[in-house]
Amino acid sequence: MMLFEEYEVLLKKTVAVAPDWVKSDIQDILKKDEGKHIGVSYVISQLNDRYSFSLRHILSAMDFSSEWTQVSRERLSFIDNNIDVVVALYYDLKD
Repeated sequence: MMLFEEYEVLLKKTVAVAPDWVKSDIQDILKKDEGKHIGVSYVISQLNDRYSFSLRHILSAMDFSSEWTQVSRERLSFIDNNIDVVVALYYDLKD
């Protein structure tokens, strides 16, 4: 069983190597309203909206490219599987 201190160390290491795109996306979301009234649940919702099926997928398919679909799936998977990392990044970037 992992102790809380071990979890904190692991989380800090994970945040340090988090992908640049997720850091950038969270910063962009926080810039709206300068982050004053934006909660972590809003940030997670916006990240999911960014990579969920959208017009961008359709335009990508029209060009016979599946690149955006693959990228968005990978990013949604990262977000869903690493909510604790997203939350930690939110608090780091909000300050």
